[in-house]
Order: sequence, then C-alpha cells, then structure tokens
Amino acid sequence: MLGFAIVDRQPAADATAVWVTSRTGSTRVNNTNAVVISHDDPAYDTKVYALTAGRSVVLTAGTEPPRTFAHAVHLDVFDELIKRTAIHQDQIAQAISDYNSRTRKDLVIPGFPQAPVLAQPKEDEPQYRALAVADYVAEAWVAWLYTDEQRHRRTVAPKTGETP
Repeated sequence: MLGFAIVDRQPAADATAVWVTSRTGSTRVNNTNAVVISHDDPAYDTKVYALTAGRSVVLTAGTEPPRTFAHAVHLDVFDELIKRTAIHQDQIAQAISDYNSRTRKDLVIPGFPQAPVLAQPKEDEPQYRALAVADYVAEAWVAWLYTDEQRHRRTVAPKTGETP
C-alpha cells in the first residue's frame, strides 16, 4: 500500500479535493500531495484515479464518491485505530512495569503521543475539509507506528538478542 488518499466531494461543491498521505520513514507520515480538481475538468476521472490508485481511500464526512472505490473507508476506522493504539500503549506500559517489579530494573516507560483529535476545517471548502482529515489520518498512523516500534524495541534485548 502506498498510503492513503483522502477524498472530499460534497454534493454542493464544484470541485473534489484529494490529499495524499504517505509513510516517509519508520515512524514518519506526511501529506505528500494535494490536488483540487474541478468537476467540469475533462480529465476529472483520470486525475482522481491517478491520485487514488494503489492507496486506501478515505472519504470525508458527507462525501459522495466520484467513482466506485473497492475499499473506501470512513473516519470511524481511524477512531477505532486510535482506541486500539491506546490499548496497545497501556499493554506496553503494563508489561514494562511488570518486568521492572519482577527484576528490580528501572526500564523507562516510553512517552506515547497524545491521541489525535480531528480538527475543524479552516474553511468549509473541499481542500480544507480534506486537509483536516489528512492530518488526522497522519497523526493516527504515526501514533500506531510509534507505539508498535516501542513494542518491537522491547521484545528483544539489544545486547543479548533474547526476549526479556
């Protein structure tokens, strides 16, 4: 998967906005492209396809998809990812605490990022609605990547290669 394509196409709007959000490092995610396509553009379908091909499509609230996307998702998927990330973070912190009490070690519990919150768009325009969702998606993805990296770091001792 190349990342996410966030699509905003409201019934009353005259354009569709597509923000592309991609993983740019082990725990880095950025918005890597943004395009606003007028609905009367003769190459509209081709442009939408080019921006969304190979990506998971995320539809903003109220979006009527410009075409059929096989696996389009809505924001509730990321709300659930955030909940699961928080559970995962709690499990990691608990495992570290348990290990510390069993071994009398003092391993540091990582500082996890705050749970992302969907911001209100700056203006009620396709590009701003899509940007707000793209930022939310990126923050949720980063939180998960960072959390899983912390879990992975603690499954094998770097010096011995053994599981603590």
